[in-house]
Amino acid sequence: MRRRRAAGLALTLAAVVALAGCASSPAATNSARDSAQASAANRIDALEKKSGGRLGVAVTDQFGKLIVGHRADERFAMCSTFKLLLAAQTLTAAKSGVSLRTPLPFTRADLLPYSPGAERLLDAEGKGEYRIGFAAEDAVVLSDNLAANLLLDHFGGPTGFTDHVQATGDLVTRLDRMEPDLNANIPGDPRDTTSPAAMAKSAAAYIFGDKLDPAYRAMLRDWLVKSETGLTRIRAGLPRTWHVGDKTGTCGTAYNDVAFVEEPGGDKYMIAVYLDRPALKGDAANAIIADVARAVAGDRTE
Repeated sequence: MRRRRAAGLALTLAAVVALAGCASSPAATNSARDSAQASAANRIDALEKKSGGRLGVAVTDQFGKLIVGHRADERFAMCSTFKLLLAAQTLTAAKSGVSLRTPLPFTRADLLPYSPGAERLLDAEGKGEYRIGFAAEDAVVLSDNLAANLLLDHFGGPTGFTDHVQATGDLVTRLDRMEPDLNANIPGDPRDTTSPAAMAKSAAAYIFGDKLDPAYRAMLRDWLVKSETGLTRIRAGLPRTWHVGDKTGTCGTAYNDVAFVEEPGGDKYMIAVYLDRPALKGDAANAIIADVARAVAGDRTE
C-alpha cells in the first residue's frame, strides 16, 4: 500500500506523515493532527518559560492561514524584521514603474550604526550613492540601517510604510520611527510593532502570492536566502534539505526572525518568531528561536 501524506497535514504534523493514506480515517487523521499541534504548542510554552521572556509564534500556510500560534496576535517590536516588508514595498513600486536604478545619495555624516553596505560605497570625499534596488537588497541581506532609512525617506517615511501595509489589509503592523529609534521597544508602546500572525500573513502574500511580479518575487526570496544574520535562529532548527530564507531583527531587548520555508515535498509555510525581553541573551536566545522551529518541524532532520 503506498504511503502518503494525508490531505491538510501541515508543518507541525511532521510526526504523523507516515499515516497510511488508505488506512487512515478522517477521525484518525484529525486526532493525529490535533495531537501534533498540541505537542508543538506545549513545547513552545515550555520554551517561553525557559527563555524568561515573552514569546510570540505564528506558523501560516502559503496563503497566510494560521496553523499554529502562541501569542500570535500580541504586539511585539519589529526591530529589523520590518525591512522584509520594506523591500517588498520597494519591489511593488518597481512593478508600478519606479526604476530600481533611481539614485539615493548620502554622505559620511548620514551613516548610522550598522550600515556595512553603505560604508563600502563611500568615496574618498565621504560621498556615496545607493540605487534603490541595491538599497533594498542590502536592507535585507545585510540589515543595513542607512539603506533602510534612505528607502523610507524616498517612499514617504514611516507613514508611507504603514499606509502601504494597511492598503494590503494588514491593520496591525505599523512603523512610526526611523532607524535606530524604532528599536526602543518600550513596554506597552504600540509604535513600530507587529504581531507574529500579521507579519507572517503579510510576508506570505509577497513571498508566495501574486503581489509581486514573478521576477521581483524571486528577487526578494533570493535576498532572504542570501541573508546570513539568521543562521542560528529559525534555520538552525530546520532540516538542511528544506529551502529557507529569513529576515532577523534584534533590538537588544528583543530577538526576532521571520522565515519562508519550503519542504522538499512542496509544502510552503511562513514562520514568525518574536522573543521579547528574554532572560537569556545572545546565542542562548537564538537557540530558543531555533528550538521553536524544531518544535513546529517535529524534530525532523532531513
